[in-house]
Amino acid sequence: MSRGRSHHSVAYTDLAIEQFRDWPLHVCRADCSPGRALALPDLQIVHFHQGDLAEVFLTRQVVCRITATLTDSGRVDIFPDTGWVQVHLDTDGDLFLLQSLVSLAIQANELSRRPHHHATAPCPRAGSRGRRRSRMVEADLVLHGF
Repeated sequence: MSRGRSHHSVAYTDLAIEQFRDWPLHVCRADCSPGRALALPDLQIVHFHQGDLAEVFLTRQVVCRITATLTDSGRVDIFPDTGWVQVHLDTDGDLFLLQSLVSLAIQANELSRRPHHHATAPCPRAGSRGRRRSRMVEADLVLHGF
């Protein structure tokens, strides 16, 4: 895992957006501007509002199930009771973490679209109030532990 920016002229946010080019997501303007978003056909699940930060909508249920793992990561902030988490994009490993969380978000939000599930919550707009700082997420736990 690389610790510094190995792509000197490209921001990690741009690298993150590029890595999802072949995923079932489209790039658009974030509903809660400023910034860009990655969206499923009817729901934005990733926001890039400022710097090298990405917010991912995992749903409240998923965040509740993996809070301990996210807390242990040191790279993820949790916005309590929203279903949104924020990932710090400072290393290539953070891009891998983001990819794992977006995969989980796609799965969680496809399940939440079934009848009787109401998983959407407004984006916290990268605000720092109410969030908890966490430590390092193991990708296998994220992918298989929800």
